[in-house]
Amino acid sequence: MDSTFEVTFLGTNGSCAYNGGNRPKYGTNTACVAVRAGGETLIFDLGSGIVGLHGLPGYQRARSHVFFSHYHIDHISGLLFFPDLFDPQKRLDFYGGSGGNSDFREILNRFVAPPLHPVGLDIFKAALTFHPTGGGETIPLPGGVAVRTCKLSHPGGALGYRVEYGGKAVCYCADVELANHQNDPGLAELTRGADLLILDSFFDDGKTMPAWGHSSPSECAGWAARANAKKLALFHYGYAACDADIGALEEKARKIFPGTFASADFMRVEI
Repeated sequence: MDSTFEVTFLGTNGSCAYNGGNRPKYGTNTACVAVRAGGETLIFDLGSGIVGLHGLPGYQRARSHVFFSHYHIDHISGLLFFPDLFDPQKRLDFYGGSGGNSDFREILNRFVAPPLHPVGLDIFKAALTFHPTGGGETIPLPGGVAVRTCKLSHPGGALGYRVEYGGKAVCYCADVELANHQNDPGLAELTRGADLLILDSFFDDGKTMPAWGHSSPSECAGWAARANAKKLALFHYGYAACDADIGALEEKARKIFPGTFASADFMRVEI
């Protein structure tokens, strides 16, 4: 059995894949993170970063598991650019919460359809299975992998995920307003003791905006310390931030939680 447990950041930017030429180090692809665990490929969100998965060593599987945190454009904008979806030999299991009264398949179909796109979901040749998912669930996967879920504070709702394999854990909380979770046992349990905690750090310190559903690096670092995590990856940066800005935020966060690092497009981390 493949005992690899690793994370590859394919897209770490928030909101839009803006590139003003001032972020060559960290990259500007929007949210997408790939995980290898127990011989399985797990993908979290399908932002523009999903294009980078094509040809990435170790991630080419007949079956992949795709987990959506939510359906804002920066998290699904790469949907039409994921080659596996057009391959009849591939199988993809989609997991995601519902939006209001809509099944998430219908949410995606409204995005991948005219007039927003010239085609709909029926253009995909891969075998697709949709698994509606809520907070507080545990999803068993092959190879001894389990994925736990938690509801996150974000406009329209979002889900956080915890991947467990071989006694270790990775948590992915892409868009979350941590200020609204200070007394939330759900997120505390999801993130407790994580070997790698991936957290939304969209706002600069001191510039957070209540009800926008995002957090700052210092808030992330404080949460990582509280959760007794081993490493913290800052993620989902403000799209206008340049390399120097992100580096400065990393240094501030490290003073609170020394295990902090700023994630970058195509960075790999072994768990």
